[in-house]
Amino acid sequence: MIHEEALVKSIQKNLVEVEIIRSKPCGLCGQTQGCGNGIWGKIFTQKKSSLLFKNTINAAEGDHVLLAIEENYLLKTALIIYGVPLFALFFGMIATDMMATHSSDLKSFIGGSIGFLLGIIIVKYISIKNHDHLYQDAILMKTSNT
Repeated sequence: MIHEEALVKSIQKNLVEVEIIRSKPCGLCGQTQGCGNGIWGKIFTQKKSSLLFKNTINAAEGDHVLLAIEENYLLKTALIIYGVPLFALFFGMIATDMMATHSSDLKSFIGGSIGFLLGIIIVKYISIKNHDHLYQDAILMKTSNT
């Protein structure tokens, strides 16, 4: 199981909104909050994001909770996010090359680009369809009431 500490920001019906508290440093600069690397900090601003989970532990606003997710779930998700667009890219390149009467690098590039975009759309569809799945796979445990 992968464990991360989180802070309960709000309660919405039977859902709890949590904000992950980063405890592990960044591999580039060693900071735990925000980006200390100038260029990366400007390109990828570190805004805090909130996640919603089922409130099975009766957490209150301000509670510190421990979020636990199975490694298999994370591995499957990464495989879908990276594998589907990559497979679609190669499939688009090969299909375009096989269908074209005069194959060229430009046609393969265009076919690969179209395949990659279709792969991203498929991943988006899968993520929308399975959005509630994370609610069932994540486990919340109370750590303290600060």
